[in-house]
Amino acid sequence: MYAQKNSFDDGVSLVRKIYNNTEKLLHSISNTKTKTRACWIVVIAICFTAIYSLNRLTPIISDDFAYLFVYGEDGRITSIKDIIHSQINHYYMWGGRSVVHFIAQVLLMLPKYIADLLNTLVYISYISLIYMHIKGSAKNSIFLFLMINLGVWFLQPVLGDTVFWLTGSANYLWGTWLILLLLLPFRLYRGKISTPILQILYSICIFISGILAGWTNENTAAAMLVIIIGFFIYYRSHKWSIPVWAIAGFAGAVIGFIIMIAAPGNFVRAGETTTFSLYNLSYRLFMWTLTFFYYSGPLFLIALISVITFSRFSRGDKKDKMKLVLIYAVAAIVAVYAMLASPTFPRRALFGVVTFLIIAIGICLYNLDYKNVFLRQIRLVVVSVSLIAFSFTFYLGWKEINSYSQIVAQREAVIKQAKEEGLDYCEFTRYNGNSYIHGEDPYSEVLMSRYYGIAIKLKD
Repeated sequence: MYAQKNSFDDGVSLVRKIYNNTEKLLHSISNTKTKTRACWIVVIAICFTAIYSLNRLTPIISDDFAYLFVYGEDGRITSIKDIIHSQINHYYMWGGRSVVHFIAQVLLMLPKYIADLLNTLVYISYISLIYMHIKGSAKNSIFLFLMINLGVWFLQPVLGDTVFWLTGSANYLWGTWLILLLLLPFRLYRGKISTPILQILYSICIFISGILAGWTNENTAAAMLVIIIGFFIYYRSHKWSIPVWAIAGFAGAVIGFIIMIAAPGNFVRAGETTTFSLYNLSYRLFMWTLTFFYYSGPLFLIALISVITFSRFSRGDKKDKMKLVLIYAVAAIVAVYAMLASPTFPRRALFGVVTFLIIAIGICLYNLDYKNVFLRQIRLVVVSVSLIAFSFTFYLGWKEINSYSQIVAQREAVIKQAKEEGLDYCEFTRYNGNSYIHGEDPYSEVLMSRYYGIAIKLKD
């Protein structure tokens, strides 16, 4: 019994020693500009390398085969002119997400290593935008940047669909990036009105940006409009004037959103689905709520814990920060229930929802009073455990994506041989995908057959 007690005390002593040494190291780094800069470079380089390596491994899949061609036609895209023509067809035949599908087709037209590089740069920029939305113009925090990266990795339901799959990435990662980029001036505004000339320049730029951001993704763009209105209310609560550029940005966003939802292709598809009724609305209300809690329940709990902790251990103007938290939290809810207009709610549609909730949580966590030793200890433990968990899950993700990449290479060798031998078709086992890579959809056979120039059959 005595020996067990000594072992426990030794363990506690070791943990305390490790913590104290880590605190000293972090304090030393934070007080030296060169060390701080070096840490930032290392962290960003690791994040970039991790995401780029998974992007490089991910082959084209599912809708990628469709967007390699002019939409509704059999010709391959070879120029920007082809893509514009393709998106006009897409707008009238399928849907209004012209901006993000334009991006998707540009990425697919480029050499893969360049598309992967651009995709990774936008991912790092997306993380940086979340970081800026959380801290505003306050001081930098490498802990915050790390926590955002880890939060996105663990809390986004299907990174494979929204970050690594090129078509999915264009729809969700790039679309959300455009939205966060538009919203950043609204977040950073502090009531200072610029000169008339600058106001005009800002207004023109943000009006165009607003059209592009509003024309990206239905549920996330709807939430974006709510955020802008929320910021207008926030400005008035501080007795700040609403600047002309902000009104121009909102007007542009509304125009872009209307162009997207008014696409004739949306109504063509709507005619193929069940009729909208009170029963369907009630059913979707229940099912979409269930979908949110099933895939983002842990995130919702983290949000509640963060708000409770913030209300007890905040620093600075608590009321002001809670207004900002409320803006992003309400937007996340709007992004969920904007899906009531859709007959399905795929997990990837939660990308914007999770992004806005991460920002709301981040505002709470960033503004905690870390002079409190217990809070610093909790933060260090959470980040340390999350980094260890990330290393294991990254390996699993790399393994899964690499496995499918090898399957594709083997398939292409079989297809090449079959075409040389004059066979009519090739048959493969359908790949169903997982959290790290999108699966093969029911219509993949048709798309792959056109791409490879031989009939492809996928068996379940």
